[in-house]
Amino acid sequence: MKTNSNNSKILKVALYTSPLIGILAITPLFIVRAAPYHIYPRSILSTTLIIFFAWMINLALVNYWSKFEFRKNIHKISRYFASYLLSASFILIAMRTRKLIFESLHTSSEISSSHSPYATLAMAISLNTVILILLDLLLLREKKTKVEIENARLKQKNSEALYQQLKQQIHPHFLFNSLNTLKALINKSPDAAEDYLVTLSGFLRMSVSAGNDHMVKTEDELKMCLDYLKMQKIRYGEALQFHADIPEEIAQTRFVPFFSLQLLSENAIKHNVLTNETPLQIKMAYNEGWITVSNNIRPKLTTEATTGTGLINLADRYKILSGDEIQIHTTAEQFSVSIKVLKI
Repeated sequence: MKTNSNNSKILKVALYTSPLIGILAITPLFIVRAAPYHIYPRSILSTTLIIFFAWMINLALVNYWSKFEFRKNIHKISRYFASYLLSASFILIAMRTRKLIFESLHTSSEISSSHSPYATLAMAISLNTVILILLDLLLLREKKTKVEIENARLKQKNSEALYQQLKQQIHPHFLFNSLNTLKALINKSPDAAEDYLVTLSGFLRMSVSAGNDHMVKTEDELKMCLDYLKMQKIRYGEALQFHADIPEEIAQTRFVPFFSLQLLSENAIKHNVLTNETPLQIKMAYNEGWITVSNNIRPKLTTEATTGTGLINLADRYKILSGDEIQIHTTAEQFSVSIKVLKI
C-alpha cells in the first residue's frame, strides 16, 4: 500500500517536471542555433515524452532494487549504475531516433543535424542526472516523513502505556480508602456498613463499565462523584456536605479524565476532620472553562495510612491527555484544585 502511494507521488512529480525539464533543455538550443520556431512545439513534446519515460525507468529501478538487501552505499551505487546504463541509454537512443524522424520530415537541419553523438550523450547523461537528483529528493522526503510518523506513533504508544500504568493505580487507591472506610463502619454501625457495601458494589460496577475510557463526559464523571459522596455520607452523616454547580450544557458536551472529580472529593475527605460541629464542605463549580473542586480546611492531627498517589496521579494523567497542568490553590481556610474541561 505504501509502495503504491510512493509510486503515485513520484508519477505526479514526473508528469509535472517532464515538460519543465524539456523546455529548459530545448529552449537554449533554439536560441543559440536560431532554429525556426515552427518545430519548437514538436521538439518540446518529443523531449517531454523521452524524459517522462526516463522517469518511469528510474521508478521501476527503485521498486526493483527495494526488493534486495544491500548495504546503503552499495544499494545506491548499483542503482545509479543501472540508471545510467538503462535510462541514459534510452534517452540517447530516443534522441537519435527523433533525429532520424526529423530528418525524414526534412526538419532536422534546424536543430538536430548539428547534434554530434557526443553532444547527444552528454545531454542524455545530464537529463538522467537531473531525474536522479529529483527522485532522490523525493525518496529522502518520503523517508523523513515515514520516520516522523513512526516517531509520533511510538510517542503516542509510550504516552498510552504511561497513561494505562497511571490508570491502574486508580482502583487500588480507591479500594484501599474504601476498605478503610468499610472497616470503620463495621465497628461503628454494622447496618450502615451493609448499606455502604451495597452502594460500593454498584459504584465499582459502574466504574468498571467505563474503565476503558480515558476521558468521560463531565455528567458521567459528576454522577460517579456524587454517588461516591453519597456513600461517604452514609458514614459521616451531617459531617459531610457537598454541592455541585455545573451547567447542564457543559456537563453534556465537555469531557474530563476518568476518576478525576471523584478523586479530588476523596482527597478532601481523606485529609480533613469531619464533625457535625464543623462539617466538611465540598463544592464543585464551573467557571470559564474550568471545574474547581474546593473544600474548607479542617486538618487532621493524625493522618491515616495512604498511598499518596491520588493527586499526583491525576496531575500526570491530565498532563498526558491535554498537555495542561492542574491548578492547585491553598489559603488558610480553603483548598481547591481546578481542571480544565476538554473538547473531544
